[in-house]
Amino acid sequence: MVPLAFFALVFLIFFYTARYNFQIKKEILERGGNIEMTKRKFPLLEIGLTALGVGLGLAVSVIPQSLNLPEESKGILIGASVLLFGGLGLVSAFIIRRRIDKK
Repeated sequence: MVPLAFFALVFLIFFYTARYNFQIKKEILERGGNIEMTKRKFPLLEIGLTALGVGLGLAVSVIPQSLNLPEESKGILIGASVLLFGGLGLVSAFIIRRRIDKK
C-alpha cells in the first residue's frame, strides 16, 4: 500500500505542477504578454545530478552504520549525508548550467 501511495503522490505532484505552469502561460498569453520559450540544452541536468548526489549520500551513509555509534547518531548521520550530497548535486548542476549559459 505504501509504494502505491508514494507513486500516486509523485504523479499528483507532477500533474499539478504541469497544470499550474500551463495555466500561468495561458494567463500571460490572454493578457497579451509574450512567452519566450527557450530551449535548455540539458533539460534533466539538475534532476540527474541531484539523484546522483542522493545516491552517493545513501552509499556513504553505510559507513555510519558499520561504526559503533548510538542509534540516534546513526540516523542523524544518514540523513545528513543524504542531504549534503543531494545539495552538492544541486550546486554542481547550478555551476554547470551557468558555465553552459556563458558559452
